[in-house]
Amino acid sequence: MDEINLPEAIEPDEWYVIFHRKVAVRWLSWLAFGEFKHVSAMAYCPGFKAWLVYDTQLRGTRIFLVAHGRDGETIKPFFIERTRDCAVVKIARGHAHMGLSSRWGLYCVPVIKHLIGLRSAALRPDKLYKDCIKAGGEIIGAET
Repeated sequence: MDEINLPEAIEPDEWYVIFHRKVAVRWLSWLAFGEFKHVSAMAYCPGFKAWLVYDTQLRGTRIFLVAHGRDGETIKPFFIERTRDCAVVKIARGHAHMGLSSRWGLYCVPVIKHLIGLRSAALRPDKLYKDCIKAGGEIIGAET
């Protein structure tokens, strides 16, 4: 398969990876033992003046845009709710070729690894958090 390169106005080069400490499903919380239970991501798309949100859940994958608004105020309630009790890591999108073993399973950790182009053996959000930091990710929010 040929690789398609997209302009930065369309494909974000920086992501905000959100590590959630709580999930609604009790057994899923048990399965993802550790501090973080789920991971999702957001990126600003300046060409569209909107935030792109990517989240893979049990119900399926959700990809949607949230308009930024002229004053920036319209987005604040969304971000406050979306990142409540979460750690947020800002990381540049990598360009690593993902190994075949990274394609197992369609749940939050492998899809975020692919989204941000991070070669990692992480299977759980806790390990992915550490790998993001090790790869140069910047902690910008870590509510407790």
